Amino acid sequence: MNDSIKSSPRYNAVIDMLPAFMSDSDPTKGPAAEMFQLGNVIGHPGNQDGVTTWDTIKLHTSVPIGSRIMFEYQPGQWTSRLLMSRTDNGDGTADYKVTGDGIFATIVQDDATLLAHGMNLDVSSFVHPTLHGILRTVSRIPQAEKAKFHPLV
Repeated sequence: MNDSIKSSPRYNAVIDMLPAFMSDSDPTKGPAAEMFQLGNVIGHPGNQDGVTTWDTIKLHTSVPIGSRIMFEYQPGQWTSRLLMSRTDNGDGTADYKVTGDGIFATIVQDDATLLAHGMNLDVSSFVHPTLHGILRTVSRIPQAEKAKFHPLV
């Protein structure tokens, strides 16, 4: 179906996003979080007593606001948060305000592995990309395809 749409003169301005969107390792699936390694969590959020809830976390300033992050808070246990805003600390780190999955008292291990989601958390479809999935897709669309929407002059 995709090939017939691309070959039709009626739809000659349709861009082929499928190769840019799909995973390199499995072309039947969108990008997995493992493709978006962001480093490690720098600072423990909250007071780490396992009871008090927290809503900030210290990360590298290179992590964009709007990212849906996932981190291994304890070995083999992962949780997610959405980065809503940040306060730069002036040393390459920032305190990020987070939301998502309920703000709860997760005790975070030192240097927790930090990934970004490429897709939403709708486990029934996984069809809605998040910030990192969108950035990856756009960066992989060939310029010739992008020019269909904004021709070079």
